[in-house]
Amino acid sequence: MTDVLHRLIIHPMSLASIQTEIEKLDAAERAALIDVLWESLDEKRIKEIEAKWAVESEHRIDAFERGELSAVDDLSAIEGVRSSLGKS
Repeated sequence: MTDVLHRLIIHPMSLASIQTEIEKLDAAERAALIDVLWESLDEKRIKEIEAKWAVESEHRIDAFERGELSAVDDLSAIEGVRSSLGKS
């Protein structure tokens, strides 16, 4: 674990300080931090969310295979999300 990641987990910091430290992490370290944060959440709730997403994923795959849902390429999907968030 890097010093930055260690400081984020061990020492209380303001949200702004945490964001500043996160920006110093490389992509792999940010991914590891996501895992740490995710695992720190309520395990029962996580399992409920993951189960709901699994069901939803299956429904979407089935709808796609029946021709009821079209596919969108990754760049279009990302642009759509950014537009909906006002972050073009």
